[in-house]
Amino acid sequence: MLAQTTAFGQGVFRYAPYGHSLLSDVHPYFVRLDVGGQSNHSEWDWSQTGKPWRTNVFGVFGFALPIWRGDIVSEQYALSVTWPMSATIWLDLFEHVTAPVVNADWRISLPVWTFLHRTNKGFLKNYSVSVAPFKHESTHVGDEVVLQHVDHGFPLRRVNVSYNYSEYIFTVNEAEDFRSECHTLRIGLMLLWAPKKGWYFIDETDGDASLAQPRISPWEAYLQYQYQSPTSKHGFQAVVSAEIRNRALYGYPVFEWNETDGLQYKLQPEKRVFTYNIFAGARFCNPRYDGYFSRFSMGIRAYHGNNPYGQFRNHKNYNHLGVCLIFE
Repeated sequence: MLAQTTAFGQGVFRYAPYGHSLLSDVHPYFVRLDVGGQSNHSEWDWSQTGKPWRTNVFGVFGFALPIWRGDIVSEQYALSVTWPMSATIWLDLFEHVTAPVVNADWRISLPVWTFLHRTNKGFLKNYSVSVAPFKHESTHVGDEVVLQHVDHGFPLRRVNVSYNYSEYIFTVNEAEDFRSECHTLRIGLMLLWAPKKGWYFIDETDGDASLAQPRISPWEAYLQYQYQSPTSKHGFQAVVSAEIRNRALYGYPVFEWNETDGLQYKLQPEKRVFTYNIFAGARFCNPRYDGYFSRFSMGIRAYHGNNPYGQFRNHKNYNHLGVCLIFE
């Protein structure tokens, strides 16, 4: 086959139809809005309702800026370079006094390199390898929540969940054609840059660091599967996406507070847990445009595992079920 390497100038700022977050990704690089019921707890229930479930709102604002994309040597091999960023905001929007921000997480990255090999052999259409040498996540509990923790005498008012890591992803059957039927399988691995520092630390101004019981668990792994049906003549398709993730349940106490008993807690060692995230719904693909914000999905998202947000990742058996809107 004749060489068909894309000229550098032709590939600059070109959108790549591969290497994107799947719809079940817990921390994706697209825009997502969730409204639904979730497990409630006194650590984030500002009104202290004592209810086991509350309706909250979650917004993810993510993107992957295209830097370069093109074919290498032939049309069988391709490369894309993107610059992803995202932020997640957790709002107790239906709290009637202050509607507090419960937590905010943000993630930045150096450019991510994705190599694609188009095989077009039966079921195996292609496979890709993505390498993100450096990523950073930082999380922040909302001011109203921290102030309440201080008022209630929490010995840990705030845990600084902040860490640097690299990420490696292998994907079978990237959905380059978003309008065709596709079965996508993906496995990912996150590795901490500084394993001995762990996923979090406690500053002396934020509480008693001796209550934390971290252990060296410097990795996080996940397996994802996504199915998309062929689009209808009007551009609609069915989408089902699922993720299983193994990550650390953070090792510091879960604090229980109520008017009758006051504050109670017990030490909790860090350990490994599995989380499960599923999205099922319908997606509309713009027939006239194929790029960012050309696809809109609506469906149901269900989650079970440890709380995936910030310092609340020490809470196990957290559940979420709600309506989800996604813009890709």
